[in-house]
Amino acid sequence: MCAQRLHAQSATCRYPGCHKGTWQNPDGSYSPFCSKKHRDVMQQSNGHGPSVGGAKLCKNCHSRPVYVDVNRTHDFCGQRCSAQYQAGGGTQKKLCKNCHSRPVYVDKSGTHEFCGKRCRDSFQAGVGGAQRLQRAGICKLPGCQKPVYVGPDGVSSDYCSRAHRSQCVQDNDELCLLCEQRPKATINGKLSDFCSNKCKEDTFDSAPIILNVTEKTKTFQEVAKQFTDQWKHPSFRIPPVVKIWKIYCDKDHADQFMSYKHDVERSTGIAGGNSRRRWHGTIRTCTIGDSGKDFSLCKDPNCSLCSIITTSFRIVRAGQRTNFGRFGAGIYTSATSSKSHDYAQQLGGGSKYKAMLLTDVVMGKTIKLTTGDPSLTEPPHGYDSVVGEPGGDLNYDEAIVYRDDAIRPLFLVIYDG
Repeated sequence: MCAQRLHAQSATCRYPGCHKGTWQNPDGSYSPFCSKKHRDVMQQSNGHGPSVGGAKLCKNCHSRPVYVDVNRTHDFCGQRCSAQYQAGGGTQKKLCKNCHSRPVYVDKSGTHEFCGKRCRDSFQAGVGGAQRLQRAGICKLPGCQKPVYVGPDGVSSDYCSRAHRSQCVQDNDELCLLCEQRPKATINGKLSDFCSNKCKEDTFDSAPIILNVTEKTKTFQEVAKQFTDQWKHPSFRIPPVVKIWKIYCDKDHADQFMSYKHDVERSTGIAGGNSRRRWHGTIRTCTIGDSGKDFSLCKDPNCSLCSIITTSFRIVRAGQRTNFGRFGAGIYTSATSSKSHDYAQQLGGGSKYKAMLLTDVVMGKTIKLTTGDPSLTEPPHGYDSVVGEPGGDLNYDEAIVYRDDAIRPLFLVIYDG
């Protein structure tokens, strides 16, 4: 078994039913669990009764580990199962009036008719009516009443089988970014990039990688609109967007980014660590992204674009290529696409287009400045980033972070610049 596969397996929490990434220790090693809570449950839940991986299972649902606190090991995974068991008992629990597959929700006010808000809303809206709302747990193919397929990880498909999923591919469906053959899956009400866990895992195993986002997709339209709406320079015409690619970073940087994002969220109390999409222009020496065939990352050390996609941003490398800006040694982005256009350079490669990155930046608590300070190597005390506002030294905005793990590339935009 290859090292990459071993690493991927070790980065999944061993707590039954949990699919989060494991905690990375300061020395670079990984814990077997995503959190102390899951670690303690697995270490302490060793009583009698059914178990998975050494964890005692809930007396009611028989699928999730029981709740463990400092003083005792409980019989149930949570208050909901405890109330259900006391109200009806174990396998005799009442099923949802809509999906007929999950237990109804029980709280202190009593036993409800539905398992959750989604089933309640679907039932009240009138399943199968003019709005074509699909009843939870029923195959999406019109006319099929079979239950949907549920994978080993507990995630439900939209269809009962692969055959019915393939039948539902129509002109207005969005196809999986990797295989481009089957429709994207919907998970927890949100459209995924992929049709299945296999395509998702194959993509992450192949990272860093870029995947084509076709023009008819909602994602293409949103990113292209952001590019156009945020083009502010009156002296430049708004260039048409030619291609958009979704970027998947290597797992190490993705884990570091998410860890920092969660740390900032906890320390500031700002949802998502005040994560914002910002533009970044850089040097490209190849033709990556120009067409559907140009998706391979080049090895040219002078191609900053491919270097960023491969290893993400590096402050040291940026300082070697160009002089740092008005706010010191940081990574610079902007909410103004036309400002980032000033830094997008095509050097050789034979391309008539330009390339720009749309990034995800953890801004955290920001300090707004109108006068530059080139001596900065970190944000002022108590802040996580610097925002250069127009006025004084600047005509257009800048956002600066001073950590490599505070930013990651999201999309590669090719435009006729």
